Amino acid sequence: MRNRIVLAVLAAMVIGAPAAQAQCMKATGEARAEGYLTIGRFSDAAGRPETAYILRLTRPVCLDGAEDDDARKGTRRIHIFSPDERTARKIQRLVGRNVVVSGEPFGQHTAHHHAPIVMTVTEIGPR
Repeated sequence: MRNRIVLAVLAAMVIGAPAAQAQCMKATGEARAEGYLTIGRFSDAAGRPETAYILRLTRPVCLDGAEDDDARKGTRRIHIFSPDERTARKIQRLVGRNVVVSGEPFGQHTAHHHAPIVMTVTEIGPR
């Protein structure tokens, strides 16, 4: 009986292992992510309020890059933004929905970045 339990646990670990591994994005190119878009309220280093759009992922992702700041282990959060006004308005309208985003990811490296991975979004749409 005990051997069956041990075998069942080991089988579950082997079957579940690939799903637990994070899919890695590259910091030097276009990437795609899917998740639930939220808005977060934060404070900067001086205590001033900041707002950030946070994509909450169902599966962890990681980031690979040549710079130390770009090496991120599995996370389920990406801080997204766009310098393009049209895309920024689309981001704002899609808060509270499941979305697909495309853009260039990089690692969090300032107090203004509110997730381990930050993405400059070029495209966003509902999932």
